Amino acid sequence: MRGKLIASILILLQLNPLPLLSQGGVYVQIEPREPCIAGFPCKINISISNSDGTILLHKLKLITPWGAFVRDLGLREMRAGESLKVYVVVNVSIDSLEGPNFMRPELIYFVKGDIGMKSSQGNSSAILIQRSRIAVSLLSSPLSYQISLGEPLILEGSFRVDGIPSDFYPTLRVYVDGALAIEKEMNSSSGLFSIQVPLAKPGIHEVNLSLCYLIGCESKAFSVLVREAPKEQLSMELNSTKGYFQDLLNYYRTAVNDSIPIPGYVLSNISAIDSLIREAEAILSGNMTGDEQRVRDLLNRARGFISLSMKEITRAYKEALLSKLDNLRNELDSISKIDEKTYRNLSVSLDELEDRIASISPDNASKTYWDVTNRMEEMKKIVDSKRESLMSDIAKLSLVLITLLLISIVSITMLILRVWRGETGRG
Repeated sequence: MRGKLIASILILLQLNPLPLLSQGGVYVQIEPREPCIAGFPCKINISISNSDGTILLHKLKLITPWGAFVRDLGLREMRAGESLKVYVVVNVSIDSLEGPNFMRPELIYFVKGDIGMKSSQGNSSAILIQRSRIAVSLLSSPLSYQISLGEPLILEGSFRVDGIPSDFYPTLRVYVDGALAIEKEMNSSSGLFSIQVPLAKPGIHEVNLSLCYLIGCESKAFSVLVREAPKEQLSMELNSTKGYFQDLLNYYRTAVNDSIPIPGYVLSNISAIDSLIREAEAILSGNMTGDEQRVRDLLNRARGFISLSMKEITRAYKEALLSKLDNLRNELDSISKIDEKTYRNLSVSLDELEDRIASISPDNASKTYWDVTNRMEEMKKIVDSKRESLMSDIAKLSLVLITLLLISIVSITMLILRVWRGETGRG
């Protein structure tokens, strides 16, 4: 009964709003919307209309039971006869009274040509506020409660949050030994998830998984044991890293043979990688002192340098081709007025080549480089041919013009001689 009464009051207020306060021909009014939920931000749409001269919108203020909320409009220009919708985000207090709550908009603006600010107050409108009635479900557990050092802890599960605003999504946070390790905003109010959590040190770790929705959290706690990695596993990782390093060396040599300008620090990285791998190998073989954690750190650093160097060589391939492509595009512009059909076709081909350049990877860099280079050389020959044809046509036209000019000179000379002879004969 109480809910029906509140709804009836709200409908009457929206159909019969309080008198509108305005200055000049500028009007602001709150638009009806769905109920807001206490404790959550609420987006209030406000319509602005101007039937007067040109104005500059300065700020939009919304007076609410929970304070004033202001949005800067950046001196946006608004001409006579125009209308605009602007939203203001209101933080609805969690202690807000359930039912209609009144808000009043106020627009601060300047009139073009006048001095001083002006304001226009809109009607007080009621927005229905509902108390939060949230139901939360979080189901999750680690795939394994014991992992080896270097392996990620994998948390999988499902979540669901009912009763929150439709445009608000919960956040998943993972704490390791009290410190925030991962924070991920979900893209829906329910679904499945899989999260990899790095645990860098051996021992027992307290892991807390929290699903938070602004005014509360649902949590799950686990104890996870991280064991030292066995020596055999480290040996396998060493061999794997050496294989990646060999791939980098091959990639570097290929790029050098292709005359790709590679940044000098890539060679420095290669030297550093070699030193890191040699040290890790020496520790595992017993020729140097160091624990398993030191070996893992060395291999992780080596793999990081390998990944970075691979990316830099790939970037060098792309930049070399893009430089050639830009030069060819400039040459192509020179025939845009000569042969529009050829210009359009070659422009499309250049766009396709640019897409191929963007897809270059270490696996296809050299082949793509030469395929694209050869295709650009073919296109350059077409452009050069069109330009040479134009120059030939210009030369032929010049010859015709010179010939016509000579004929005109001879004809005029002969005419002058005839006239002169006629005058001499009469004399």
